[in-house]
Amino acid sequence: MEVSAISGTGSRGRYAKGVLRRQQILDRAIEVFADLGFEGTSLRAIGDAIGVSHAALRRYFDTREELFLEVLREKDRQAVTQAHESGLDEMAGFATLAANYAQQAPGLMALRHSMIARALEPRNEHSREFFRDRYRSIRDEALVVLQHARDRGAVRTDIPLDTAAALMIAALDGLSTQWLVDPDVDMQEGMALIEQLLAPAGTHAAP
Repeated sequence: MEVSAISGTGSRGRYAKGVLRRQQILDRAIEVFADLGFEGTSLRAIGDAIGVSHAALRRYFDTREELFLEVLREKDRQAVTQAHESGLDEMAGFATLAANYAQQAPGLMALRHSMIARALEPRNEHSREFFRDRYRSIRDEALVVLQHARDRGAVRTDIPLDTAAALMIAALDGLSTQWLVDPDVDMQEGMALIEQLLAPAGTHAAP
């Protein structure tokens, strides 16, 4: 897909086309990262893969890190939108659904873990702020899902849901890391166990 420079007659037209081009770049970059992960990419290589010159790519993203973070932001937005539109965020099996999502794009999962590790290094305040805000947003989304599950009687009432949300995210992060380095790790089984631990007494599946 060829992504050309911004063109248009008026400022509004140029802005709208610029937004469209930027979105096209993000959509294609998501596919590239899903295939190549973090270490297999550079800003120039990404431009070559999606049919954009290095100079044109730099019009929208100053650095590879900025593009990486925006790809993650866009993928999160798409996943949340899809969950809301399909009603998956209110269905039973919420934790295993999260595991399914993680396994669909291992390249992006590896990218996220790589960027989190880099965010913990000195002088990476921008990445650290991005992931702090991202985790806050994901915890808020998980809290809504858990509240729906509690309303259906699928989550126990004697635990703080905000802590449960953080625990569920931590479990998914940890299990996905293990799965990336060892595909024999059963991420879905691990997340299903989290659901059982959150369920009211007497509702656990029989061993």
